[in-house]
Amino acid sequence: MTLDRRNFLIGSASAAAFAALPAPALAAGKAKSPVAVKNPAALAGVRQAVIGSFAVGYLTERIDRAKAGGGLMGGGFGGKSTARSYLAGLSDADFKEATEAAHAAFTTRLTDMGIMLADRQGLVAAYGSKVKPLPNGEERTLITGRDDKARARLFSPAALGDPIVLQEWLGIMTGGGFDFSFNMSVVNASMNAKTYAKSSGVPVINALLLVDFADADSYGGWFTNSSSVKVKSSLAAFPDASQLTVFAPGGKIGSVVLKEPVAMGGDYGTFADTTGGTAKTLETVSNVIGFLGGVGTNKSRKYTMTADPQRWREGVAGVSQEAFAKLTASLSA
Repeated sequence: MTLDRRNFLIGSASAAAFAALPAPALAAGKAKSPVAVKNPAALAGVRQAVIGSFAVGYLTERIDRAKAGGGLMGGGFGGKSTARSYLAGLSDADFKEATEAAHAAFTTRLTDMGIMLADRQGLVAAYGSKVKPLPNGEERTLITGRDDKARARLFSPAALGDPIVLQEWLGIMTGGGFDFSFNMSVVNASMNAKTYAKSSGVPVINALLLVDFADADSYGGWFTNSSSVKVKSSLAAFPDASQLTVFAPGGKIGSVVLKEPVAMGGDYGTFADTTGGTAKTLETVSNVIGFLGGVGTNKSRKYTMTADPQRWREGVAGVSQEAFAKLTASLSA
């Protein structure tokens, strides 16, 4: 899967240039919305709410692939390129601290919008024994593209206990195979939260933030003779997975899904080629590396992002604030 972060223009010079454009030019160059909103009516008039689930998934491993079909030669004569990237250098304490900061950014954002957060004990009771939270820090498999997969560790803040997974998140989060207990739990979590919202008259707000540590650009396809994957260090909220889900008292389910990555510039650690077991520094100006699967060849590389804990935690805090600002913009009190 390709995540093109070049679309993110940051800086006052860009803003000033954009503001100087005449009205027709502004209309013609209107940017695509960074989020996709479903059932906006369920997001309106939220003056009080209960947080049902708040989870942050941290990608710890990602696999990016590109395959060439061989062009006119056909028959899969082209090469296949595979990049396996890993996150290292962080302890459970680092993940937990980052999660607490993300949760604080989320709750502060809601209260600043005039949304009062109600006690959630009634909702916890409504979940009952059929909703089984995942152990804090458990690693799950994620589907991040047609040929791409990832592994992520899921955390929830101490105030909410272990993370509860919703049915609405099941499309990207699996247990690495059919998991009956897990699948039943996520269905019950959504059904019981929806029932609680109806009976109590209080909306149930849920948030999932997926934090990435690398970015990959892929080249390939049926009509190409070669393939390549270029990987670089990054820190971003993963699109099509990071989302807000609201169970409204009227029975509707509203959602806001991030459609573009929210990336933070900066140096968050050391990114190296570790294919042979020994880290090799990537000596390129943009810290972008790539490899080419030639005609009829398959190539694979391993990369490791060894994070600097303090800089990484600060980066996650910044990503969280920016991501939740976009995800909650459609809410109204």
